[in-house]
Amino acid sequence: MHTPATSYRLAVDTDDGTFTVTARQTHTYRIHLAQGLITGAFSDHLRALAEQLEVSQIVLAIDAAAAEDHLGVIGAAVARTGLPMGVVQVPAANPGSLPDGLSSLVRAPQQRRPLLLGVGSDVVCTMVRTAAARHLPGLPYALVPTTVQAQIEAGTDSNPGVGHGAPDQRHGAYPHHHPAAVYIDPALTSTLPPRDVRAGLAEAIKLALIINPLLFHLLEKAAGPLPAGPALAAIVEQAVASRLMLLALEPERQLLALGHRVADPYQAATGHRILPGEAVAAGIAVAAAHAFLSGKSTLEHRDRILNLLAAYQLPVTLPVELRQPVWEAMAARRHASHDPLSVVIPQRPGLCTLIDDFDRPAYDKALDDLAARP
Repeated sequence: MHTPATSYRLAVDTDDGTFTVTARQTHTYRIHLAQGLITGAFSDHLRALAEQLEVSQIVLAIDAAAAEDHLGVIGAAVARTGLPMGVVQVPAANPGSLPDGLSSLVRAPQQRRPLLLGVGSDVVCTMVRTAAARHLPGLPYALVPTTVQAQIEAGTDSNPGVGHGAPDQRHGAYPHHHPAAVYIDPALTSTLPPRDVRAGLAEAIKLALIINPLLFHLLEKAAGPLPAGPALAAIVEQAVASRLMLLALEPERQLLALGHRVADPYQAATGHRILPGEAVAAGIAVAAAHAFLSGKSTLEHRDRILNLLAAYQLPVTLPVELRQPVWEAMAARRHASHDPLSVVIPQRPGLCTLIDDFDRPAYDKALDDLAARP
């Protein structure tokens, strides 16, 4: 998916695994994506970026899991730039907080102006983006996402369009403070538990349903053993391109809410025992069932969507005992916002639409339809 996309918000061009993104026509940054990037060209890219930004040190903000798996290789790449390196361990939760090690950067003398390099999950990437915007204005930052979901989302806001089209406010994010660069190496995800990889791929399935039938085909082809190596790199590249394309379009970007109307209350109802991607998969399944039952999709397309979710061992329904609490949470949000209960539904891979007539009978019928599948 290499068609450039442009809007007042975002312009995107691609060339050999590098996405050049111009945000709001004022800030340009590159997303470098390649299998083996971190052990290859990463240090050269990082050295060039440091020279461009005129920084005198690189500070890694990294969570414990990423540090255990990747600090050695990433630290070695940073060392090859010839710049001093600092390391700050950040919490795996509460991305709105600012660790003491980052707070000290606020007081650092100007001659020690660092480049902040966020390494880790989507939580860490959000924390670094928030820290750079809220606490460290003017401090440049770059991202090295290490999970599938983070790699798909790192070059953009974490959840634009989710929740009635508003930017993601749950983490206190500043959606228009953009990175200096993003470095995506799908090989970094090889240390993840299979469950985390599958949950991250739910985001790719969502994007395939919204805008990219080729990506849907790649995901179908790769189903079975979890995709790795070039197969995973191709999926991540297509997903990143799809997300950037959507963010450059209006009103299509609101379709990124696919699955979230059900997913957010579902995850909350489980006490966050399920992963965000797993909850999104269940939300997609409910939306696919409703699309079929309302005549906006076909049985073939419904089954193709549900079969792909199942192939990646993702949820394709809600537990019976959670039907009521999930609906109550959905209804409460509708009441609080005074808006109709709008839901994005997938009609077929590459085509979704937003409807505003989703009610309790439609919700129950969709879940009954899912429960009746063999």
